[in-house]
Amino acid sequence: MTLHLTPEVAAGLKALAAAQGLSIEGYLQQLVARELPSEPSASSKAGGMVWENGLFVYRTGNPLPAHILEDALRHLRKDRSAHVLGDLP
Repeated sequence: MTLHLTPEVAAGLKALAAAQGLSIEGYLQQLVARELPSEPSASSKAGGMVWENGLFVYRTGNPLPAHILEDALRHLRKDRSAHVLGDLP
């Protein structure tokens, strides 16, 4: 695989790799391996807990009903207002 980079980006990668004691190739391999899901097909289709965008998400395969999301948002907004405004009569 060939990767075409600007000289500035190449210099930045070289500095990041050197800071970790790696070659540029080794650094890029480590970076890509960290970003790729370990089981792409299983995590995207199956239910259960999956790691997504830095959070664990419980996947059931079914969307949440709108009223559940609306109730949760209403509750969060009420709590935030009480926290910011305090207990006003």
